[in-house]
Amino acid sequence: MTTTEDKATKEPQEEEWTFVKTKSRFRRAPPKVPSALKAKHDEPRVYKSAADITGEYESFRARWRETPCHGHIKQLFRSNVRKHKRVRRAVCLGVGTFDPEDGGWDAKRKSFIQLDGFLTVVEVLSELYDESIPCTLQEPRFTPGDVGFLTGLGHDVVESPAAFDAVDEDTLVFAIHMYRPIYEMALEKTLPAMFVGTGWDTWDGVGRLTEGEFKCMSDMHRSHTHFDFPQDGNHTTFSSTCLYWRPKSEDVLREQGDETGVADRSGPEENTETVSKVGEECPGKKPDSSPTRDSHTVEKGKVLADEKSAGGGDKMAEPRNEDGKAS
Repeated sequence: MTTTEDKATKEPQEEEWTFVKTKSRFRRAPPKVPSALKAKHDEPRVYKSAADITGEYESFRARWRETPCHGHIKQLFRSNVRKHKRVRRAVCLGVGTFDPEDGGWDAKRKSFIQLDGFLTVVEVLSELYDESIPCTLQEPRFTPGDVGFLTGLGHDVVESPAAFDAVDEDTLVFAIHMYRPIYEMALEKTLPAMFVGTGWDTWDGVGRLTEGEFKCMSDMHRSHTHFDFPQDGNHTTFSSTCLYWRPKSEDVLREQGDETGVADRSGPEENTETVSKVGEECPGKKPDSSPTRDSHTVEKGKVLADEKSAGGGDKMAEPRNEDGKAS
């Protein structure tokens, strides 16, 4: 039988085990993602049309062709064409997409200007040779609009490795700021007549090459005349870029005499002797076995008066003979 005393004893014990649950003020439900954003993320990318890309190219092209850089590129090739091997086809590697996914202006400008730099070289050589030069472009990031834009300009667009396979001794290879394996694939079969890209001195200056590595580039550094490629003002479009151009042999030059097979559109005779000394050549001298970091520097020339009046400040190149001396 339960007494009144027993009830009084049990009641406090039950109250001791009473739990109070509190809500944490730090626990909040995660924000809901708006359904509109989810739908946008899942939407397929919309590419620009070839017509839109063409319009942007023409705008960039018109402005850039008024810069000193464009004029210096033309003068560089006009001044040195007579003593160097003829180019019969041109290959452009890795120029980038003209329709970047983020729409970045800097990346787009760099791709357009590098393309127009390539086409400027081709146009000048075609004019001097009085012969058209077919162009092939290879870039894995090309969009359908990019391909339509380039084919609309009359050029071929190919998939890798077709452009590498097309390189021979009569080719211009234009490949700005590429990785070393790309250069090796382009140069391993044969050294082209002309190469525009990152020069040997930049690779050798990194200090990570062992003896005999990147032999195709070091061989070209010895066999070709090399020049600094004109710079694009304050932009990095052509930074660390050299022009390598295979010289004609002395026998060929003697046989040709005045008959060079090149249309003379360079202006007065003094043009090839004076204008070519504007700026400096891509540094480096021919060593006994392979190029080293001991480079021979050519003193900078003065910019011609007409270039100064035009506001030109970019450097042109001075040709150097195979032994590293200025001609």
